Amino acid sequence: MENSENTNLTGGKLAAKYQYVSAEELIAKMKTAFRNAKEPEILNELETVGITESNLDDYLLEIADLEQLSQKQIKEYGEQYAETDKFNLKRIEIDSLYTRHRNLAKIIFKGDRQSNTTLGIDEGRKRAFAAWFQQVSNFYAQILANPDFKTKAETVNIKDPDITAQQTALEQITALKASQKKEIGEAQKATDTRDEALDLLYPKYTQLIGFAKILFPDDQTLEKLGIIVKREGDLL
Repeated sequence: MENSENTNLTGGKLAAKYQYVSAEELIAKMKTAFRNAKEPEILNELETVGITESNLDDYLLEIADLEQLSQKQIKEYGEQYAETDKFNLKRIEIDSLYTRHRNLAKIIFKGDRQSNTTLGIDEGRKRAFAAWFQQVSNFYAQILANPDFKTKAETVNIKDPDITAQQTALEQITALKASQKKEIGEAQKATDTRDEALDLLYPKYTQLIGFAKILFPDDQTLEKLGIIVKREGDLL
């Protein structure tokens, strides 16, 4: 139900640009590279191609900011999922009672073209939220508005308190839908902000890795920077 609006935590841009690596994994890889690049034997070589300790310190500050942005993004998605769960539970609650009332109404109003059309029980069930909301709202509003409908409905235990409770629940789900949309927007904004910061830092990381592969023929040195080195006999 309404789960189509959920977004993967990695975000759209990252899923496409950094395939097979989550944002958190990429941040961790960059942090390892920038931190270990400050070791004297590595830094001395990197300085020959213009990467200084000051540069690395700046990169690590950007990493710290990225970690905070990533934590915020995860928090926002947690809040979005919580609101979506509340919304879905409320919809299930409303729909369960509506389904029972609708099925009872089909029996007591069988053959009555006016009531079937007015109450909307001669048409298929709606699934999209807006259409579903309208269908359920109309059903209860029409019963209350027509004394004949109301009298017949009472014979199968569809009474004023039930209708009032359903209408109150419909007001509540409207508020939940608005809150869910707000959280979806905030989660997407947090993802975009994190991705933009990651996009700015990522080229600095790839440049460092590119230089390292040329400067350090020593496998152990490359591995300190998080570069996986294939050795003879490794499986492809």
